[in-house]
Amino acid sequence: MLLTIAVVFLIQINVFPMIDLIRTTPNLLIIVIVGYGFLGGHIDGMLAGLLSGFLMDIVYGNVLGYYELPYLYIGFFSGFFRPYFNTDNFMVPSVLCGVSDLAMGLYIFVTGFAVRNRLNLKFYFLKIILPEVVYTVIISLILFRVLVWLINKSESRIKRRRRQTHG
Repeated sequence: MLLTIAVVFLIQINVFPMIDLIRTTPNLLIIVIVGYGFLGGHIDGMLAGLLSGFLMDIVYGNVLGYYELPYLYIGFFSGFFRPYFNTDNFMVPSVLCGVSDLAMGLYIFVTGFAVRNRLNLKFYFLKIILPEVVYTVIISLILFRVLVWLINKSESRIKRRRRQTHG
């Protein structure tokens, strides 16, 4: 999980800013957090959120916990949708990514702009939040397939090791 989050974080901050399609970047960390919550449950989602938020706080945050707390909640709430997991249909996790990214965008608007009396929500929503949500949902449809493959591969390795050690 830590390796996946680190690689996705590096791609998010180094690769996607160079790809200027709609003047925004997808939030790949939200895709990973939702993925771990959706596939592994509350604990995995919360752990992914905590680790992702910690990386964001170190690089972008002024206060430790600014990104950790909302990412932790996103991971927790994603765990509620684990019973709806289906490897044939990635629409539920993609919509969940969109809702989570929308919530994160509104959180950043309220805590970063509205408290400083910058109240142009319409501009912020149409120019920043909405394009990022759309981009994140589109990328999530692709990234979820890779994430499911990685998780299944790591789980099969763990099962093989257990069988080898237990006889």
